[in-house]
Amino acid sequence: MADKTSNDTGDTLTQERKPSNKASAKQRAHIEHLMQNIDKPIELPQSSNKRSLLKPPPEIVLNVKGSSAGAGSSDFHTYRELRRKEHLRIKLMEAEAAEDVLGEEFNRERESLKRQDEEKTAKNRAKRQKRNKTKKSIKSNSTEPLPPPPAAED
Repeated sequence: MADKTSNDTGDTLTQERKPSNKASAKQRAHIEHLMQNIDKPIELPQSSNKRSLLKPPPEIVLNVKGSSAGAGSSDFHTYRELRRKEHLRIKLMEAEAAEDVLGEEFNRERESLKRQDEEKTAKNRAKRQKRNKTKKSIKSNSTEPLPPPPAAED
């Protein structure tokens, strides 16, 4: 990564290249850094999952409002946040249920097509075996000898 240049006296000077801000240069530097420590395991980030977007609802609700409590100025915002979280949770549950239904429908259709293919293959196999059996029986039952193959003329 160092360039050698000579000055007026003939000495060679080493100059460091400026790091590039290009993505490929950053990626190359990262790979070189990883290759320096080959024995060190690499931690890969976990894939995002829809279910990890929401925390489960709390077991104990800490900000319970009694019937005699007056509504403060922050209660509306608290209500909106709780309402937004609940709607998001319900939306994810409905999407997951719809995905399950589509998956079951797909599997049912796939099994139906697979069964139809197996039935067709079995039918064709039976026809082929029957045809071969009749050919063998005709060949073995025939009393006439087969004609000799034609002689090659030189």
